[in-house]
Amino acid sequence: MYKIALVIMILLGLTSIRKPNEGFKPVAVIELFTSEGCSSCPPADKLLAKTLTSWQAGQANVFALAFHVDYWNRLGWRDSFSTSQFSARQGLYVSEMHLNGAYTPQMIVNGTTEFVGSDKSALDNAVLKALNTKQQAEFINLTASSNGNSLVVNYGLNGSFNGCQVHFALVTLHAVTSVKSGENGGHVLEHTNVVRELLSYPAASSGKAVFNNCRAYDLRNTGVVAFVQQQNGLHIIAGAMARPGN
Repeated sequence: MYKIALVIMILLGLTSIRKPNEGFKPVAVIELFTSEGCSSCPPADKLLAKTLTSWQAGQANVFALAFHVDYWNRLGWRDSFSTSQFSARQGLYVSEMHLNGAYTPQMIVNGTTEFVGSDKSALDNAVLKALNTKQQAEFINLTASSNGNSLVVNYGLNGSFNGCQVHFALVTLHAVTSVKSGENGGHVLEHTNVVRELLSYPAASSGKAVFNNCRAYDLRNTGVVAFVQQQNGLHIIAGAMARPGN
């Protein structure tokens, strides 16, 4: 009887032991470099929206960012979402990946895998690979709150993030544009998670970012996607999203 009781106690003790740290939950950050002036881009915009909806329905850590580049603006239609900053960001990838040049639509997942933005198979494979790769860090806190004309983002990080930057992308969740000229002239284009502003800082265990002059944005249609990226190699190692008021 004593032996049986001892065995039971040992088994109960074993079940109470915490499992070893299995790493942080994987994430997939999808960056789409696109333009309203590019006739090949609308299928990529639609694929980004569909993919995000599909993965988020399963509560996966998948985040989407649509960066509108400005080098198409001289060809018949000025994309109001485009900036030279976003074209420069794409240029960093072109340099790091030793590509022949920038192009649209281009997708990049977790800063390391690039392909034509309308290639569903390549996107599915890249997201699956990302979600099966253990990460080195994670956000333990991410909040966004309105403060007058500003949007204040507070964050906390856990893990290994030396030599990284933390980026905060202010996004319009859904946008519609009636294009009047250029390659997409006469078409109505829908966009998902359009990046409006991007702030970057050295990664730290905690901190904040402030988006000023946010009066022009509808906060009900706004989110902040935060991600941690290595400066050498551009690998994205963590991601999270916050909505004002949530």
